[in-house]
Amino acid sequence: MPESPPVAESSAAGRPGAEKSDAFVLAGSFLVVCRSPAYLAELTGRGLKILLVTPAGAREEALAKAADPDHPAAAVAEFAFVDGDPGRDNSYLPGVVSASIRWREKYHLVGACAVGETQVEPIGLLADAIGAPTPGLRATRACRSKYLQRWYLPEFGPDVTIVPAGQREGVDPEGLRYPVVLKPAGRHSSSGVQTVGTPDRLSTLLTEYPAHETLLIEDRVSGQEYSVESLVQAGRPVFTGVTRKDTTDVRSSSFVELSHTVPGDRPEHEGVLLDSQARMLAALDFRDGVAHAEWRIDADGRPVLMEVAARTPGDGLCVLYELATGASLEQQIIRIALGEPADYPAPRRVARQVYLEHTPGVLRDVTVDGFGIAPTWVGERGLWPRTAPGAAGDPPALRAVLVHQDRGARLRDLRTSEDRAVSFLIDAATPEALDVLEAEVRAAITVHTDPAEDPAANTVTHVLVGHSPVMLGKLDSLLPAGSVLVLEEPDVIEARRLDGLAERHACVAALLPAPTQDETHPERLIRAVPRPPGVRAVVPVVEYAVVTAAALAEEWGLPGAGTKAALALRDKGLLRATLHGTDVDQPAWTEVTGPGEVAAFRAAHGGETVLKPANRQASLGVHLLGPGDDVAAAWEQTTAADEPTLRARHAGTARHLAEQRLHGPEVSVEAVVHEGALGLVNITAKTLQSSHHPVETGHTVPAVLPAGTEAALRRAIGRLAETVGFGSGILHSEWILAAPDGLPHLVECAGRMPGGGITALIDLAHDTDILACLLTVLEGRAPVVPTARRGAAVRFLTPPPGRVAAVTGTDRALAAPGVREVHVGVEPGAAVRAVTSSWERSGYVIATGADHAEAARNAEHAAALIDIATVSGTAGEER
Repeated sequence: MPESPPVAESSAAGRPGAEKSDAFVLAGSFLVVCRSPAYLAELTGRGLKILLVTPAGAREEALAKAADPDHPAAAVAEFAFVDGDPGRDNSYLPGVVSASIRWREKYHLVGACAVGETQVEPIGLLADAIGAPTPGLRATRACRSKYLQRWYLPEFGPDVTIVPAGQREGVDPEGLRYPVVLKPAGRHSSSGVQTVGTPDRLSTLLTEYPAHETLLIEDRVSGQEYSVESLVQAGRPVFTGVTRKDTTDVRSSSFVELSHTVPGDRPEHEGVLLDSQARMLAALDFRDGVAHAEWRIDADGRPVLMEVAARTPGDGLCVLYELATGASLEQQIIRIALGEPADYPAPRRVARQVYLEHTPGVLRDVTVDGFGIAPTWVGERGLWPRTAPGAAGDPPALRAVLVHQDRGARLRDLRTSEDRAVSFLIDAATPEALDVLEAEVRAAITVHTDPAEDPAANTVTHVLVGHSPVMLGKLDSLLPAGSVLVLEEPDVIEARRLDGLAERHACVAALLPAPTQDETHPERLIRAVPRPPGVRAVVPVVEYAVVTAAALAEEWGLPGAGTKAALALRDKGLLRATLHGTDVDQPAWTEVTGPGEVAAFRAAHGGETVLKPANRQASLGVHLLGPGDDVAAAWEQTTAADEPTLRARHAGTARHLAEQRLHGPEVSVEAVVHEGALGLVNITAKTLQSSHHPVETGHTVPAVLPAGTEAALRRAIGRLAETVGFGSGILHSEWILAAPDGLPHLVECAGRMPGGGITALIDLAHDTDILACLLTVLEGRAPVVPTARRGAAVRFLTPPPGRVAAVTGTDRALAAPGVREVHVGVEPGAAVRAVTSSWERSGYVIATGADHAEAARNAEHAAALIDIATVSGTAGEER
């Protein structure tokens, strides 16, 4: 940006020849200074003139607000409006120095403090020049520059490559270890910071940042994030507090903070954080001021410094500290800047600010059910309400709900802090009570958005809840152009890079970000999605959208599973309880909350058990335990299992089951259901790997079973549908034909299309299109029931773990008898992990034959022709 001379304007100008008044220089965003008027009140109370340095873009607003005696800005004696660009080093410095020279002639400057990031270095230099307390020249310079932090503090940060302006062509993306984090060196509010997963993506992104910016490419550090705030006086921390943070980067490429908890509620990390903060400040020779540092705890338990700032923390952290301690943090910051002795109490409560994720669109309203509190619409530039702290033992309290955007604002995906729309402030006596209150408040708040006007909305006939590229590929040939509206979670859209979906699939009219996975409050999806005038069907596409799809169909009066049935199908424990006492056989089971309960259940059931999450898919987290297996290790693996690119975080309690381990062949039953009546019923034979993780290695359609077993399975799936009250859709259930008599026992059941290639096998074996059958029943029409005409089979590729050295035999497999499709999902250089869920399989072969047996032989023969050679990560031997 071109620089312009500073403009000093006064609401209480000094008179020529008058004795100099004591004055204090504040610097930062006008809205941030006024949002937390404690600085202004503290300085006014001392009789000091307040001189505010703020970006030039705030001129009109600042002068208007300063003329209002009821606005905090009325306390400002003079403004200096300075131009600059956060991405350019020292771009604000000339304007600040020019204003300071003029002010030094007019006032007796007694101190200075930076509230915002961009003026940290100019204010540090100003304070040094007038002999006022300052963090020190090294600290103020390094804290404003991310690359200088890596220079001065090498032991604390991740490995880094610094890319100066004009030198991006010299970067070798192939020589880096991925994922990496790409960040601009001079910006703030997480602007421009993103995770990069491949060399090609990095090459592209390096060309998209402004040419003048210095960039950092750093190792991606995964782990809990914290900020640590220190009040430092005469080089000694007089107070240090730890704040735990939640951010979007656990499931997307952006870094946006979603919550702050003061004090941090993970005591196991506090000691190393405090020690690292103290050593880091000493290395910077930090003298006087407030330090706000961001850290992550890596896999080895080591704090890794993300960055450090020599300014007041942002967002609502000052408010949180006051709610937690009962004392103003801003008051002590001013005391330090004036050279007065500072002191700050330890927290007596736990406080949290939570930023809610939203459905992109036009902000219409924000409502709060219960709590006796209304949202405060502060907008982008409004004042926050005063939130007085409570007593130490007070009950948990919702202090405020803040709307940070204006009605009618266009909300977009969360890519920077400025994209956030709604937050709330809560506090309690304990972390446990705070967690309970957070879930209750989340459930009570609804952010109402309207989608942007889209001419394609009138062409929509089918709404898909969740995204599947395979399903959309088939719908391109089944449905007219522009007839499908896809709903998906905003963070899933970003994590899977789904932007431009309509350009890739002719059937797609639009992709609408929406809360498709909030099973606890499906009404949020109903409120977020207007009913397309011509809609005929709502289709549940992914496991985590079954409940919300059912609720949306019910609301619109369309066929579907029914919300009650969908809830039972999404919770394995609830399904077990619902079927208890019916003639649907099940293994013994119990809900478990820790490894001790798992061990006790195992001991009571012959020394074996199955440990599983109650609401996951693809065998994720399922663990088979024998008599000598480590229960604690299995519990840790099961409870940690997740799919961050497929799932969104919504309030809810993770549940886990221990079940009796049954032995016998496993099959699945796929049933198309129309208004509770079974139509097409297919039985799939399964093969599973021999390990602690029962992941399928193959499927064959139709399964060859004794007539009595097939009839028993048909009766059981019919009874299941009746018991849960399933309306219309597809049921995909899994059964074990338990020894010694081979009676079907239910493993689990889903209310969606099957995965693992089973839909393709059904289509090939029955000469049908099961997706078309699903659309038929969801449109309210009875389907045609085909019979099997041939066999079809899939066999999955599961090479040994290691680094892929070579892939051969694909062409031979494609030419093998009966082969219909070959897919290899890895290439040389890729890492192959041990198969613990369906997502770790490396590819598949689909083949047909005259019957079950021939199809299975053809698929196995073709799969054997493909060799995925892997090299051990330790020994380096080819396998």
